[in-house]
Amino acid sequence: MTENYTQSELEVSTSPEPLSFIDKLTGIFTEPSKVFENIRINGPKTSDWVIPILISIVISIFTSWIIMSNPDLKVEVDAKQKKATEERLDKLVKEGKITEQQKEEQLEQMEKLTSGMTMLIIQWIGIIVFSFVIAFLLALIYWLVWVFILKGNGTYNHALSVYGLSIFITILESILFAVLVLLFVKIIPGISLAAVVDAQEGSVTRFILSKINPFTFWWLYVLGAGLSKVYEVNKIKSIISIVLMWLIYVVIAVFVPVLRFGL
Repeated sequence: MTENYTQSELEVSTSPEPLSFIDKLTGIFTEPSKVFENIRINGPKTSDWVIPILISIVISIFTSWIIMSNPDLKVEVDAKQKKATEERLDKLVKEGKITEQQKEEQLEQMEKLTSGMTMLIIQWIGIIVFSFVIAFLLALIYWLVWVFILKGNGTYNHALSVYGLSIFITILESILFAVLVLLFVKIIPGISLAAVVDAQEGSVTRFILSKINPFTFWWLYVLGAGLSKVYEVNKIKSIISIVLMWLIYVVIAVFVPVLRFGL
């Protein structure tokens, strides 16, 4: 007797088993396309983005604590923060928005604020809030672009999963950065051209050089390939789209310094 199967039944019967989180983690570095194809078939999971974000937060907090626990590194960090604050306040004095006395008072308050654990706690809270806000915001942008502009098929949670799992690449970069900082006992501007090419701190040139980073390009590739898989969009089109979005961000950030964080 011949058995008849519907297309959906055939797909279910040949569908791969859902990958464990550990398999997804290792797969991001070895076979990212296979990981995201599995997510497309079996659906995204909350652990795909919650766990990577939490790990990233722990690594960031631990790194900042290690740096500030080193006397030499702390002196360097404090000096850079003081210099940046002085330059900002000097500009306000020149514009007539504050007096010289108000400038000195604000410098004194800033020094008290950054002298103990208060600054670290504020920084840690900022890391936690920023990590989740940026994840939700970028996932929303990816979902809107890949579904409504690139005409893909998928949910907002698919974008969250792709973004979350791709974070493991930036986590690897953060660990390597921390190792190099401790090894050289010097704050470096990330693992980019800015670390080897001399450019004025805070300048546009330094910002652009900081974006020429192998980990950034690797991250963009995995993001583009992942979004291509989960939304069933042409891979080349997907990668070009994510690179163009990143370039647009870089150009905007050149003119709006407050946006100079990672995309």
